Amino acid sequence: MTQQQDLKSIHHRLGEVARSPYVKRFGRGLVIFLLVFGVLGYFAAPPLLKSVLLDQLSHILHRQVSIEKIEISPYALSAKVSGVSISGEDGKEVAGFDELFVNLSAASIFKMAAVIDEIRLQGPRLALTRLADGRYDISDLLDEWMKPSDEPDSPLPRFSLNNIQIVGGKVNFDDRPEATIHRLSDINLSLPFISSLPYQADILVEPRFSATIDDSQLLLEGRSKPFAGSHESELGLDLDQFDLGRLQAYLPDSFPLRLRAGKLDSELKIVFKESNDHVFSLVVLGQAHVSGLALSEAGGQPLLGWKRLDVEIDKADLLNRQFAIKTVLLDGLEANLSVSRQGEFNILMLADKLGRPSGDAKPLAATPETVWSLGEFVLQNGLVHWHDLSKQTPVVGVIRDLNVHVGSLDSRLAKPIEIVEASYQADLGERFRLERMIAKGVRIDLAAHRIDIAEVVNRQTRARMLRKADGQIEWVGSPVLKTIRATDEKVADEKPWIGTVDKLSIEDLAFRFEDQAVSPAAVQELDGFSLHGEHLTNEPGKAGTLGLKGKVNKKGDLRVDGKVQIMPLDVALKVETVAIPVMPLQPYFGEQLNIALARGQVSNKGELSAQIDKDGLKAGYKGSMTLGDFLAVDRVNSADFLKWKSLYFGAVDLGLQPMRIQIGEIALSDFYSRLILNQSGRLNLQDILRRPAAEAERATQPAAPVVEAKASGKAPLPIKIAKITLQNGTVNFSDFFVKPNYSVNITRLGGRVTGLSSTENSVADMDLRGSYANSAPVQIVGRLNPLAAKSYLDVKADITGVDLVGLSPYAGKYAGYNIEKGKLSLNLAYKLENNQLSADNRLFIDQFTFGEKVDSPDATTLPVNLAISLLKNNRGEIDLNLPISGSLDDPQFSVGGLIVKVVVNLFVKAVTSPFAMLGSMFGNGEELSSVEFAPGRVAISAAAVRKLEALGKALVERSRLKLEITGLADPDADKEGIKRVAIERLVKAEKLKDVLGKNGEGNSLDSIEIAADEYKTYLTRAYKEARFPKPRNVIGLQKELPVEEMEKLMLANQSVSDEDIRTLAARRAEAVQGWLVEQGKVPVERIFLLPPKRVTDEKSQGGRVDFSLR
Repeated sequence: MTQQQDLKSIHHRLGEVARSPYVKRFGRGLVIFLLVFGVLGYFAAPPLLKSVLLDQLSHILHRQVSIEKIEISPYALSAKVSGVSISGEDGKEVAGFDELFVNLSAASIFKMAAVIDEIRLQGPRLALTRLADGRYDISDLLDEWMKPSDEPDSPLPRFSLNNIQIVGGKVNFDDRPEATIHRLSDINLSLPFISSLPYQADILVEPRFSATIDDSQLLLEGRSKPFAGSHESELGLDLDQFDLGRLQAYLPDSFPLRLRAGKLDSELKIVFKESNDHVFSLVVLGQAHVSGLALSEAGGQPLLGWKRLDVEIDKADLLNRQFAIKTVLLDGLEANLSVSRQGEFNILMLADKLGRPSGDAKPLAATPETVWSLGEFVLQNGLVHWHDLSKQTPVVGVIRDLNVHVGSLDSRLAKPIEIVEASYQADLGERFRLERMIAKGVRIDLAAHRIDIAEVVNRQTRARMLRKADGQIEWVGSPVLKTIRATDEKVADEKPWIGTVDKLSIEDLAFRFEDQAVSPAAVQELDGFSLHGEHLTNEPGKAGTLGLKGKVNKKGDLRVDGKVQIMPLDVALKVETVAIPVMPLQPYFGEQLNIALARGQVSNKGELSAQIDKDGLKAGYKGSMTLGDFLAVDRVNSADFLKWKSLYFGAVDLGLQPMRIQIGEIALSDFYSRLILNQSGRLNLQDILRRPAAEAERATQPAAPVVEAKASGKAPLPIKIAKITLQNGTVNFSDFFVKPNYSVNITRLGGRVTGLSSTENSVADMDLRGSYANSAPVQIVGRLNPLAAKSYLDVKADITGVDLVGLSPYAGKYAGYNIEKGKLSLNLAYKLENNQLSADNRLFIDQFTFGEKVDSPDATTLPVNLAISLLKNNRGEIDLNLPISGSLDDPQFSVGGLIVKVVVNLFVKAVTSPFAMLGSMFGNGEELSSVEFAPGRVAISAAAVRKLEALGKALVERSRLKLEITGLADPDADKEGIKRVAIERLVKAEKLKDVLGKNGEGNSLDSIEIAADEYKTYLTRAYKEARFPKPRNVIGLQKELPVEEMEKLMLANQSVSDEDIRTLAARRAEAVQGWLVEQGKVPVERIFLLPPKRVTDEKSQGGRVDFSLR
């Protein structure tokens, strides 16, 4: 079939449909509808619509509204409104337009939305006035329209506006506060479309905007692709030196920023586009430049500005909120950051105000997620002014030459942020200055919470920290910020951040710390420091290396090298210091001590370690330390107090967790100590610690016994010291309390102590030697353990040949005599075990002699010469042994006090009880002041002989002593004794007669002895020879009487005179003298007989001989 035949067939069928009765009825109905629709649209709708619009617009705008004419073309679906004018209260027009043409699309029926094919507004006019109070003449409308609605937010209406045109518009803006009128005229705008739904209309206009702004022309032109599927249109926006400062006049007063200046240049393209799936986009691309920007706070304080900001936009889709920025270059940034005294940080406060929603605002409807990316950001020549008033002393400074180069980054954080390089200078006054800080290869991974820096370089840093008298730290530090808004939201547990610096280099670092909390202020300085590190990180289990060196307090050197692991802490550093002065530490104890450091320096070389594990911190040091060239001055006495050339600690091993102190060697060489007893009788050691006046007064009073604290039962600190060596030491002692003053040196002190340890049952050996006054050797040897829980001591100390002439000031003060000569030797033996002390103190004084008498008010009244004579043997020696013992658990026990007490008691005893002392020295403790005799007898008993032997020995040994002897007789006991002695002699005389008859001459009466069985015979004969009346018997012969009766009669008839008593006493003294001279070998010229005396006390019966010494 041909094409012509097909057309004929179709025409025939259409004719049949048209003749159908149903079609005819539908056609007639449609014609009637169109006629009615046309009549109503042309004639009825315009006046009705005009009436409604006038009424509603006047009500809504609260102003008089007039409309010249409304025309409607119902079949074209178009309407035209002409001559619209809105008048203010004064009757002047405030707004209006010449004509508004709207062409509605039939697609609105199918799309169920407002679809307009064309909108054209001709001659729009607006007269806007800003009043003196900063509000606008239309502020009432704005306030009303901005009020929130009680109705829930409705979704965005469905609409499509196409072929939008504004022709010949103008705006007059009367800015009364600024006394300026701005005019925008010849406003022409063409937009292809604005739509919220996919719709394809015939686009008849090109994007275009033109206007005259205060006599300046503005033209925006675009192009369209009406035949392309995307309906793509472009608009070019080129601005040249547009003055942004003019916009400030139109910002509301509540806006927290003030736009002071700025020029905007742009080379932008705005692209309208519809995709195949009818999604619209409004894309901006090109370049924008803002130069000379100046922003300030509402109060006028400068806040932010820059020389030039260049932004190159790859693509910025405003409708779909997708932004791709190629580069941002910011040059000459200048920011003013400040923190007020109340802790308000200006940037945070402004951000809070800008980001805070108004109380009337409601949440926005759901919008697409904002997605952005930045290819490169460059900040150069930045300058930041810093004012921190939140601190007691404000911090003011600048950060200059700030440069940052950041690589690509995006909002989704899919890739780490790459900062190619960042650098700056900082000057915060005296507290902090930094010549240059450079960070290279910074990589910030926000998702992984990780910051990696390839290299950090820091050059010429100067920092100063101050601690004020009230303890407040004054430094740069963080500002004290005020909380802007509290939040109840709980921060979820976040993965900790990891930071790594592959290479760190800090050169020429100086730090000064001034501490005014002590007096005088202490200053510590670090100069010329350099710090280098590699692979420094807080990543668990990974370690880096660190090196540090520089000057400490200008003279000392410090060097640190080693491994550093931050998480968990594991540090192993080699530390070496050389000649770090200690004088800067003086202020920290100057107020507590009366000594001043004049010089001294610390050196060390060793390894410092620290670790943290489940048991806590473990730390240790191994190496050596030296405190050298040390001098401390006694400020009270203005004299050197302590000094040495070197105090060396070798093979040191200190530990924490567990605690330990191990030292291989301690060596003190060329040391000197000064001891002074001042004019008040106080030793300078007592005044090392400063005391308040009241406490110092109490210190002069006798101290109460000190009760030693009981052991806590805790194990002693583990301490081991292998060897302590002393070399070439000197102790200088001066006593200014005595007159004349006394001084002495103990020199050439040296020796060693080995094996010192706190381990139980360990004992150290000690051997110390020296010289007293450069002449008398001093030696201390023995074993000890002062570090154990219970101290142990077994030590002997010997001092030989101390010349006592130097001690003459003490003898003159307390004894009343100078010392003419004499030497002292001491042999001391002390043993301490289980807190029980036993000691032997042997004093040997040779040729001690008092010299001239000294008039001293403090001198004793005791006869000290006698005491010395008693103590000194005939070789001129005084040899004393003073044993003491006691328990250290006794709070009253004092070794020194006990020795003094023994010595004093010895001298007092020598003077007050010389014979008791001689008895203790020579007679096994017997009292030698007298010997007793039997009543009436002169014979020396065995007991008396023992005493005389001891006394004779003492007199021989004490050749300077002179003995006085006094014979004493008891008138009662000795009278009876004389009678009995007389009877005994009569009895012996009778026997002597027999003896003489047998043996001849040669026997004396004293040699006769009467046996018991002989006694009655010879008594009877003596009785008969006695001439006194005797009892007789009845025949006149003498009676034979028993022994007792005969003795009684003979005693009764014996007579004893006073002269007999005196003679008995004298004979007794002569007998003792004779024994001492003959048997005791005491020179007779040293023994003096005193007149005999009668016994007048009850000391003894039968008489005695008393001794006294001279």
